[in-house]
Amino acid sequence: MGSELIGVIPAAGRGTRMGELGEHVPKALLTVEGIALLDRAIDSLKGLNVSRIIVVVSHRAERIVQHIEERDFGIEIKIVRQSVPLGLAHAIATAAPEITGDFVVLCPDNLYTQQSDLVRSYQSFQTHRPSFLLVASAQPTKQSQRRTFHIDAHAAHTSDVFDYGASRAANSGLPINSTGCVFFCKDALDYLPQFDAGREHIFREYLETITAKQTGLISLMRGMRYDFSSPDDIKQYETLMFEMKVTAGKGVSAILISPSGKVLLQQRDNNPSIRYPDHWALFGGSIEDGESADEAVVREVDEEIGFQLETFGLFREFIQNNKREFAFVGSITANLSELTLREGQGMDFFFPSELSKLSIRPDDKETLEAYFGN
Repeated sequence: MGSELIGVIPAAGRGTRMGELGEHVPKALLTVEGIALLDRAIDSLKGLNVSRIIVVVSHRAERIVQHIEERDFGIEIKIVRQSVPLGLAHAIATAAPEITGDFVVLCPDNLYTQQSDLVRSYQSFQTHRPSFLLVASAQPTKQSQRRTFHIDAHAAHTSDVFDYGASRAANSGLPINSTGCVFFCKDALDYLPQFDAGREHIFREYLETITAKQTGLISLMRGMRYDFSSPDDIKQYETLMFEMKVTAGKGVSAILISPSGKVLLQQRDNNPSIRYPDHWALFGGSIEDGESADEAVVREVDEEIGFQLETFGLFREFIQNNKREFAFVGSITANLSELTLREGQGMDFFFPSELSKLSIRPDDKETLEAYFGN
């Protein structure tokens, strides 16, 4: 990694969805498993070998300043004050006088399961040299203002890098959602808008202004992102992490989505000696010793239907039947005639609206409902 990347952490928000807790403690200083979100963001940026970090503050700024001054993070940290928080683009504008080269904006309320996702995204940014590269996840987002992209509607450069700009087809295929991390070339600062003191600027409008003249890209993560928007998000994450530490078995499943938006399911054998005979199910299986979850899902899909899964991301990790499970969502470009079923009595594609009519294995029904809704 080069040393010319500058890290920017926007830590000025009020954290209104954190309720009374957010009023008294800056959201960036809330702790997850005993570690402040700000400290986690700084560690993530150090993992990208940034040359220095700019922290943008406003709400309860003195608390953040004190927190930083009392610790040695092993890297230069510059604090800038945002007079009136008017959104993420305004935070970038506030930091702009300190930005002398390429920079990455990392929101501290996001936690990524794999640092390698950020490293790989930065490598793609360096390879393709777009004006910006937006890091995205296969997770559905809880925030309605975040834009959803459908990879089948955007030109692909690799299996995990796509154009940000205008889509070339109707929304279909695998949807991916923006996260709290974007890599920028310094020239992106030239496209910052004029700010009206009475209006918070929508961040995607800034990105769309850039792509009207320059190239923007999207990078799909292999892992997942946890977005801490409320106290319940933190509690649920900490509970899950504790349960995972005391759970030995591991398995994977794959929600495979076609360009038309259908999901591929396997029909289990009609054999009374197996669990849930004749039910529909997701493809997947156990993780082998020394194998990562993403390696396991690629192997299982290849073994069960002969398809090489390349474009996919982690949707959720959870405990089911006293086993640690990883549910991935991926893009499948093959039709039924191009696949070879090696387990079960059949397979077929279904629109999400058709799933409620099927007898689906309960474990997989829970995963499908978590992804598509009830």
